[in-house]
Amino acid sequence: MRHLILSLLLTVTALAAELPQEQRIVFLGDSITQGGGYIEIIEAALIAQHPEVTKEIIPLGLSSETVSGLSEDGHAGGKFPRPDLHERLDRVLEKAKPQLVFACYGMNDGIYLPLGAVRTKAFQDGMKKLHDKVTAAGARIIHLTPPVFDPVPIKARVVPGDQVKPGQFYAGYNEVLDFYADWLLDMRSEAKWSVLDIHGPMNAAIAEQRKSDPEFTFSKDGVHPGPEGHLLMAHAVLDAWGLKVKADGTPDHPNGAAILAVIKKKHAILRPAWLSHVGHKRPGNAPGLPLPEAEAKAAEFDAEARKLAKSKEIVFPNQAAEWNGYPKYELTIAGKPVTVVAPKTAAAGRPWVWHGEFFGHKPAPDIALLGKGFHIVSMKINDMLGCPDAVKLWNQCYAELTTSYGLSTKPALVGLSRGGLYCYNWAIANPDKVSCIYGDAPVCDFKSWPGGKGKGKGDPRNWGFVLKLWGFKDEAEAFAYKGNPVDSLAPLAKNHVPLLHVFGDADDVVPWEENTGLIESRYKALGGDITLIRKPGIGHHPHGLADSTPIVEFIAKHAK
Repeated sequence: MRHLILSLLLTVTALAAELPQEQRIVFLGDSITQGGGYIEIIEAALIAQHPEVTKEIIPLGLSSETVSGLSEDGHAGGKFPRPDLHERLDRVLEKAKPQLVFACYGMNDGIYLPLGAVRTKAFQDGMKKLHDKVTAAGARIIHLTPPVFDPVPIKARVVPGDQVKPGQFYAGYNEVLDFYADWLLDMRSEAKWSVLDIHGPMNAAIAEQRKSDPEFTFSKDGVHPGPEGHLLMAHAVLDAWGLKVKADGTPDHPNGAAILAVIKKKHAILRPAWLSHVGHKRPGNAPGLPLPEAEAKAAEFDAEARKLAKSKEIVFPNQAAEWNGYPKYELTIAGKPVTVVAPKTAAAGRPWVWHGEFFGHKPAPDIALLGKGFHIVSMKINDMLGCPDAVKLWNQCYAELTTSYGLSTKPALVGLSRGGLYCYNWAIANPDKVSCIYGDAPVCDFKSWPGGKGKGKGDPRNWGFVLKLWGFKDEAEAFAYKGNPVDSLAPLAKNHVPLLHVFGDADDVVPWEENTGLIESRYKALGGDITLIRKPGIGHHPHGLADSTPIVEFIAKHAK
């Protein structure tokens, strides 16, 4: 979907695709700008692509603010009127001393009512006053058309124009923003203003998406865009400045995700500090650090981001802690937590081990492989048992790790117990993307576990998950299913994927005969390469081997 949105971007700009000459750049706007997602994307891309360029970007958006000076009755439950930009504008110009100002207003200026002459004139007069004051201060100003208002996700709060009460919105309010955006764009020719269009591309992207998904939205509350909306907003400036980002908004750089993560930390300090330094009349904003202290901390993050931009070593963002002496990072991919443990120095080709479940249990092989330069990865999608939706999530995880972070295109898979379902089902769907599979008492047929339809004990709770996750109408349909790993080994054999299984021959939870035994006989019949390590008299536990050398050597030999 992100790729489709990017293809819909309409780059309407009066500027050449080059960086501005100005050094001090202020962003003004309402809560959308105070949220700052699009500004962070812009600065991260700037640093990633031009680490030697030291422009100062100052975030000064203020929630609820208008350029029109208007406020509806009962705003914020009657606690306070909307703040007026012009109450603080002189202080912004005096204290921030901008050379270039970006201004994104309009969302609040129509007060969520139908188009009206008085409100429209107030918006236009406020914009002209802003433009004149900035230019009189010797700075240049670029106006951004407002984002979209979307009634679809807030159907219960939108009403006809003559019925709007506090806490409600005019259902057609986006038409008001259409008018404001068109007026701003007309000011390009009428008054020679510099204007970048956000509103038009957002309208176009929503319309295109709703051809297939009528409920698609950028803004869950109808007003504030989520990450994809902020990305589209950022593109107005990115395209004007010739900056490139990936489909997820991270800079087009091997360390793009890490750079963006650092810039987010930088802005989290600068936003409240600058708001406090300039001053405003909106209650509810926690005071920031004194500006000198905030700028000192921000400078450290800025230096870190530039170091990442200049580095040839790929670095993951969001280091959470250490794991057995190695840095552990916590990512979010496809909305799910992903843990990555990185080696001190990555081996050639950046090989990695991907756990289906139970990462951290019996860690000796992982620790040894980290010492050999492997990354260790686990995606936390518990209780999905390698179902088709789990395979789709793994596909997204694989794509992110191999493109954004340069990990090998052929990971080694580790399927411990139920993790075997994840590893085998993903490998069977992607047989050309696997270097090898190590299964430790792995589940290879859900009829055996959790079904318990053979020699094993079974697990009613997880069997219920199987019926739901695969969408079986009843147990008979589940029994007839021929898509378990034991049934689907041909793609792996065709791609010469080597297998290693470690198992206890007294396992009564995941009986080896119904899982590993069937994998062995059927894989060999297909010409596949499989090695078994039997643990006589051992049940499902303990997993692993007292000496993990055979496991480590198997993965190290076959990983690519």
